[in-house]
This record gives sequence, structure tokens and C-alpha cells, in this order.
Amino acid sequence: MKKYLFFVLSVGFCFGQSTWETAIFADDLWKYIVPASTVNENWNNINFDDSGWMEGIGGFGYGDNDDGTILDQINSVYFRKVFEVNDISKLKKGLIHADYDDGFVAYVNGFEIGRSSNLSDYGSYVPFDANTSFDQEASLYLGYYPDELILDSLDIMNVLLEGQNVLAIQVHNVSDNSSDMSGNFYLSFEVQDTVDMYDEVPDWFIEPITFYTSNLPIMVIDTYGNQIPDEPRVDAFMGIIDNDSGGNNLGDNYNGYNGQITIEKRGNSSQWNDKTPYRFETVNEEGENNNVSLLGMPEENDWVLYAPWQDKSMIRNILTYKLSNDLGKYAPRTKLIELYLNDEYRGVYVLMEKIKRDANRVDISKLNPDEISGDDLTGGYILKFDWFFTGDNLGGFESDIDGNIYNYHYPKPSDIVPEQENYIINYINNFETIMSSDQYADQSTGYPSILNVDSFVDFILLQELAKNVDAYRLSTYIFKDKESVDNRLTAGPVWDFNHGYGNCDYGETWEFTGWLLEYNPEGGDQMSFWWELIWQDDYFQNKISERYTELRSTVFSENHIYGVIDSLVNELGSSVDRNFSKWPILGTYIWPNYYVFDTFDQEINYLKSWISDRLNWMDSQILLLNSKSSMILTDFYLNQNYPNPFNPVTTLSYSLPKDESVNITIYDIMGRPVKTIQNSYQTKGFKFVQWDAKNDRNEPVSAGLYLYTIQAGKFRQTRKMVLMK
Repeated sequence: MKKYLFFVLSVGFCFGQSTWETAIFADDLWKYIVPASTVNENWNNINFDDSGWMEGIGGFGYGDNDDGTILDQINSVYFRKVFEVNDISKLKKGLIHADYDDGFVAYVNGFEIGRSSNLSDYGSYVPFDANTSFDQEASLYLGYYPDELILDSLDIMNVLLEGQNVLAIQVHNVSDNSSDMSGNFYLSFEVQDTVDMYDEVPDWFIEPITFYTSNLPIMVIDTYGNQIPDEPRVDAFMGIIDNDSGGNNLGDNYNGYNGQITIEKRGNSSQWNDKTPYRFETVNEEGENNNVSLLGMPEENDWVLYAPWQDKSMIRNILTYKLSNDLGKYAPRTKLIELYLNDEYRGVYVLMEKIKRDANRVDISKLNPDEISGDDLTGGYILKFDWFFTGDNLGGFESDIDGNIYNYHYPKPSDIVPEQENYIINYINNFETIMSSDQYADQSTGYPSILNVDSFVDFILLQELAKNVDAYRLSTYIFKDKESVDNRLTAGPVWDFNHGYGNCDYGETWEFTGWLLEYNPEGGDQMSFWWELIWQDDYFQNKISERYTELRSTVFSENHIYGVIDSLVNELGSSVDRNFSKWPILGTYIWPNYYVFDTFDQEINYLKSWISDRLNWMDSQILLLNSKSSMILTDFYLNQNYPNPFNPVTTLSYSLPKDESVNITIYDIMGRPVKTIQNSYQTKGFKFVQWDAKNDRNEPVSAGLYLYTIQAGKFRQTRKMVLMK
């Protein structure tokens, strides 16, 4: 395990000026061999006699027009280059830039510095005839940045020698008949006191990110030289410097966590992004799960490191989860951090809770494998709509009606027993049978009796606010507790909004108009049929209208949402610049961006303006919902006006469960009547009326606090509203 001292040295805490210089270039003269049999085991050491090897200009390969020495179609090539170190004390850090097709292993003086992930299945020895597990295109000739391997201060002290040293590379193809192959490698050093030991760096060279302070927590992960695979998880060390205690000094101790984890890649397509997302578990010294609190979040052992990539604002997920929590619905807690992985700065990540059954997460009953009868058998369960062949979605069942897949999330596919499978399948089949009947909307026997309607209302409002392209189809969770606790199906938690809020160029989701639940693309749709049926029902639209109107002046107000955004941007602080120095993707199309902006500020301004346009459109549609007179109403109710505060027009809406005489009057703060805006006999239903901030004499009134009162039969209710200047 690396000590904290070496982390400090590796991120730039040595004093004195320094400069980066390149000791080895790809197009230098190298010694190389195309092996037809096993290569001498000492080939990567400085004392190896390579006089029998050929000499050629790098890089080595064929087919890409980026090779100094063109080879025949081959499976592997080995090459090495000797370089001098005159004063190790002047070297602070080293970088190997690897530009390759398809895989490689890199050594300095016989020590493996790193390898490509497509050779991670091999042990410490990769044989000459090995093939990579997948292909990898070279980067530089396409205008992209090559991979980096870091030699930190520990490597400098323990691997390098005064005098002669050797960089040794083996490059492997994905197959013997691959159409191309490349091996271009560079070795550079950060040299203290600006001593000219080597040559100027290439023009594409970007200095590693170094900084002294950050207002974000710093997470440091060391995998002991191992690549991180898709699965299984590998052992690693993790340290967290928690700066929330009031300081922002990167020299602090690991006060947020200091111990062992196991880690793997996560995500479907996202794990192939340059900035890779991860999942990890906190474990004890014996490798067993260890429930801990990280950065103020409740104790658990399952965690996610989300890597903002397509979402250049970096906050779309965090914003939505915060809004969900503000609605009183669980969504994963989050914390922005900066990540160092194996001594390489990886930028801004989001530490967040993995969705799972837990008292502090999805709070439903625990279901053990031996609970196979009675009330125990009835819950809890978490199901997920997603691609059934990826990630955790390797078990589930098919709908009898539309063929869509319900994936098991809890219990896991590997843990659920046949009796539990039969129960939840029968439960869903019963639900879908109800939904496919003519009486699906009946209050006592239809969906209102089997769904937690309020949870579906909030879930849909959040998805529709973001116009999240994956909503209802992917990354969509529903759950059910024991019958004795709550036998209804509940929607949530919400998950995965990085393509939302106008950040997607397909499915018409860049447009702020239109309901996702009414979008039916050609060529099939994996959205279960019952989502649309619920949405089309008058009772449900009534609930949507009531809830949206209530939220429009609170959680869904521009002031509240902009406040969350501004708070997150302020929290990011200078980490924004470091992140986009590491990942220079501003001004670049990253799938599936609809708009491409040159600056982070433009990304944030677009996010705000899109949300404002979306809310205004939803306002107009909710008014249409309100005008429906066929909705089922049970109570008189006066909603909060929206927008509030307002200038110059606001909308007042109310519900009438029966025909009634209605009077609505505006009063000033002294209780004096200002204007009567409704005084007539009305039929039952949802109603709305607007006030233009004028009195009964049609004169504009002054800014300030006003009251509005409804009198409908014996029902009377008063609310407050604020007119802004």
C-alpha cells in the first residue's frame, strides 16, 4: 500500500520550479523483435543483450499510416529504448504516453508500470502469442490524446537507476489477421529546478493536473498496479480527504476514509467513456463488507462513483436527486469529489449511494431466501426496467401482455428463490391483467387500489420536468413492500438523468415541449403499456394537476431550482477548470449532446433557460388539464397561485367536488378588498382564473403581500401571494 507521503509528492507538493521534458520519443531509434517463440524473460531489463535485435524508427505496426517501421501482419512486437538518468533527485514524476492498437504492457527496468485493460485477464506474464480481449484504436493520428501511465515519486525512487535505464514495451493485436497495429510510446519527466536533462515535450503534451487546495473532498484510490475490470471487483486502497470540516488543504490526513475497498467498472455504454464510472464496496481487512459513513451519508458498503461525461454541467443527476428528496421521495444522496486513481488525476466525480434495499435507502422489508410463505413472502421486492442483458440485469421475467422485461434488482437474480419469483411474477401479472381490463381505472378494483398513486405522480413529474429520454424504459425502478406494510406498487427511486434537460439529440427530447409519455417512436418501444394508460386517466391527470400546481411555487419554482444549481456550481469552484483541463471536451460533441457550448458558464445558462422554458410549457399544459370537468374530485381545495412571487400575472386554481356558487376576492395585507376576480355559479371540476395585478378600477396595484380567499358554499380558504416590483 502506498503511504500518504507519496500521494502528496505525486500531486505537486514539492517546492521549487519544475518543467516537463521528454526523454524518449515514439520516432526515436528503438531495438525491436517480432517474436515467433517465447522471448527471453530478461528482455525488459537494462542488462539484457539486445545486439541480436533489429533497429528501427518507432512506432511499430502497420495499416494506420502512423508507423515509423512498417511490419508485416503480426500478432505481437517487442521493442526497447535505453535512456540516461544523470540525477534521480531532480526527477519529480514521470509519464509514459501510450498510443497503441490493440494492447500493450509497459516496463521500466523490468518493473511493469501498466498495461491496457484488454490484457488484464493475463497474470504477471503476458505470452508472445497472446491476443487482446477487444480491439483498441490508436489515438494520436486521429487527433485524440493518448493514454497515460504515471511514474510517481515511489516509482522514481524504487525503479529508476542512476545512469542507464530501459523502457520496454510489448504490443499485441486483437487477432493474427487484424487489419492494423500500432505502437507509439513516449517517456517524459517533470524535472526540478528547470534543469535541461532532456528535450522539449511534444506539442500535444498536456501537463498533469497539480493543485494545492480544493473545496471538494479528495478521493485517492490505489489498485496496487491492477487494471479495473467490468467484473469482478479487484482489491484497492481508498483514502478520502474531507474538506467539509472547514479547511481546504490537500495536505490533510485521510479523515473521510482510510482503508480497503473492492472496485469494478459500472454502467452500460458509459463504462467505455474515457472518464470511467465505477462501483465499489467498502471492506474490512478480511475483505468482508464494512458499513461506513462516507462524507456524511448514512452507513453502507455499496457505493457508486458516477463520472460526468455527456453532461458537461456535471450536475443534472445531483439536481434531480435533490428535487426528489425535496418532494419527500428517496433518491440517492450525492457528494461532489475530485478523484486520483493510481496517482493520476481523473477529474470531478460524484460519490453517490447505490440503489438497494436498506433502512436509509429503499426502506422496504428484508427478504431472506428462507422466507417463502405467508406475509414474509410478500416483500420486499425491487424491480427494474432496463436492458436485460447488462450489469445487474441478468435475471427477470417477461410480461405476459407486451413482452417487456421486469429485471430483478432485489433480491438479486442470484439470490431470489423460486417461491419468491413465483410470487412477484403472479403479483405483476395480476396488476397487468387489471390494467388491460375495461375497469382498469375503477377506484376500488383498478390501479388506484394497487398502485401508490402519489409516488407515480411525483416520479412522472420529475421525469417529465427533465424530459429524460430513458424515462419509463431504462434505469426505471419500482418496488413493493410486504403486504402487511404496504401491498401497493410504488414508483422510484429516480435514477440516471445525464441525458435530460435538453441534453439529448434523439427522441425529440431536446425540445422543451411535448410529454414523454405521449411519445411513441416507430420501430417498437420497451415502455410497458400501463404507463400510458395511467397517464391518460382523468383521475390520474387530476392528481398530476393538483401536485404540480402545489409544487410550482415551491420545489418546482425557478427560484428554488436555480438556487440548487447555483449552490452546486459554487461547490464545484475551481475544480471545473481542472476537470476540463484533464478532459478538454467543452466545445466538442459528446454523444448525445444536442447543443455544444464552448464554456462551462454557457452549459449552466442553457440548463437554466431550458428548465424555465420547460416549466412554462408545463404550466400551459397543466391549465389544460385543469379545464377538464370530468375529473373525479372529492374535496374543495384552493391551490397556491403560480408563479409566486409573480409580476404581472399569476394563476389561481381550485377544485369543486360539486356545483356551487363561487366567490374569489383579492385583499391587501390590511384586509381591504382589492378585486373580486370570480363571483358566479360554477359546475364541479378543476377551475382556474388569472389576476393581472390590477384592482377593481383596472389600476395597477403596488408590489407587496396579498391575500386571496375562496368562498364556495360553506367552504372558505385563504392563501398568500407576493407581487414583485
